[in-house]
Amino acid sequence: MLKKNLGEFNRRADHISDATNKFFGQQVPDYIKTLPSIKKDSIRWAANILYFGVGLMFYWAVSAVLRRMPNMEQFPANVAGMIVLYFLLMCARTVLPKQTDNLVKFIDPYSSFALRSMNVMFVPPVVLIVNNPPTAGPEVGRMICVFLVGYFVGFTTCTLIVRFWKMVLYGTCNRHKQAPHLPTSEKVKMHKNKTLEEEEVHIAIPPGPTDLSKFNSTVSAPGVVHQVSNGAISCASTLPGGSIASAPEHEEPDHSTDNNRVVYERYKPRQKHGPLHVFALWCMDQSTFDDLTMFIIFCICAFVFLPLPADSPALPFFRLFLYLTMTLLLYSASCRLPAKVRLVVHPIILTAACVMAGIAYFEQVKGSNIHHGADLYKNGVSFVSLVEKTNVAWPGAGDILSATMDVSIISMAFNVYKCRPDSFREWMIVCFSVAPMAFLVMFVTPLFAHGIGCTPADSIVWSSRSVTTAIGMVIGNILGANQSVVTCIIVFTGIMGPLVGPTLLKLARVKDDDFMTIGITMGSNSHGVGTAYLISKNPKASGLASIAFALFGTIGVIVASIPALSQTVKHLGGY
Repeated sequence: MLKKNLGEFNRRADHISDATNKFFGQQVPDYIKTLPSIKKDSIRWAANILYFGVGLMFYWAVSAVLRRMPNMEQFPANVAGMIVLYFLLMCARTVLPKQTDNLVKFIDPYSSFALRSMNVMFVPPVVLIVNNPPTAGPEVGRMICVFLVGYFVGFTTCTLIVRFWKMVLYGTCNRHKQAPHLPTSEKVKMHKNKTLEEEEVHIAIPPGPTDLSKFNSTVSAPGVVHQVSNGAISCASTLPGGSIASAPEHEEPDHSTDNNRVVYERYKPRQKHGPLHVFALWCMDQSTFDDLTMFIIFCICAFVFLPLPADSPALPFFRLFLYLTMTLLLYSASCRLPAKVRLVVHPIILTAACVMAGIAYFEQVKGSNIHHGADLYKNGVSFVSLVEKTNVAWPGAGDILSATMDVSIISMAFNVYKCRPDSFREWMIVCFSVAPMAFLVMFVTPLFAHGIGCTPADSIVWSSRSVTTAIGMVIGNILGANQSVVTCIIVFTGIMGPLVGPTLLKLARVKDDDFMTIGITMGSNSHGVGTAYLISKNPKASGLASIAFALFGTIGVIVASIPALSQTVKHLGGY
């Protein structure tokens, strides 16, 4: 009896489900479709947060060890953590090669996310420009001259140096002729560079049709065949070899009405809308789960932050998430602008400018100014100070992004491991190319700046232009340079890589498959930003770029830590 009743219940449930699907047809509510995606995105975010938490703990451990080593307390823990992690991976590979490769593959989605997100972590140093003292116009002109000439000369020189050493060690500049030292088949299978090209399928449709009989034809595109007959649409994918795998046809006659409605909605004449309506449609089309989540948090924090009194103990908490979500949303929107706009205004610059405007507005509401807001945006509270209780306070949004940048730099060890050089000769090319570039930047650039009339304080800041922010701050502190100016120069130097790097490589006739020249040149001249740019464009080159700028920064810290060499840099700068 129980089985009979249960079977009847299941039949009725199936009948109700079929009736519901028949009633809705293809117009199933969007919130029902997005439920599995929301669950998947939530798990992804939880895994990413866990990855960053583990990375911060590793960063803290490396920092604690460095402070107990003689003459190593000033060495940046993030770069040291990257070197240590890469060394551990290589040691593990000698013992358990397959297990190590599987571990790297398992961690790859999270480390790649950290590397792809690195650009937004450079926004806080640019925001702090507002606290810099004003500079005279002639001095700004000389600084721009040093910046442009130094970058173009350094980029071209590095390209020539890499090509020279490739010719000396291999007798050719072509990567394809270097067959003797190619990796084994297993390593090629794991590390070969696969790029996915997005194809846009354009189907020519007559304007403004209303008669469905006009579409009883087959419209073909690369890899896709669309068949429209009697108001019913079917899609078929072309398989390798020319065969066609068609989707199963629907036998229910009631679905034709829904298909007719879909075809009519697709091909009916478009109405003209106002700019505000078009912008709203663009936001809806471009928005993702991440953007929607950040927007909800931003609205809640803004709704609570604005009426809170200035002396409320909850104000720092809501200010933190208000400015953090504002930065992430603005950067996400900046990256979705047309490519032509992003070539003129880089997302980092545009995001920093909009963040400054947002901070100025919110602080003005609270009766303060943008300088006070910038100090609270990045107030110097680090993860290490919180763990060791040396500076316990609410961190700013810039401090959170700086902490994630430390994890991103450590994550480059996985990218270096995947795209590591295949032979000892490649390691020689990296070292012999980076060392002259470090000498050129640290010694020649300050001399050139002083030679054209820059002040000594503005001349020595150029000695750390091609290293990442964390290392540049250390070098600038040792040399006594202005930290804010050093940070701005480092950020703008990194931005130059995505902006003009591809053009300079084309002018130098560097082929797209010459990953050694691309990676070493971008890493030596545009540090972390150039490396992050190559993550999706050329993963193999990004691995060499990680090695190049890490080695470059290591040489810079060593040079600045030796008193005789640091005094030479100051003397060349005019001191």
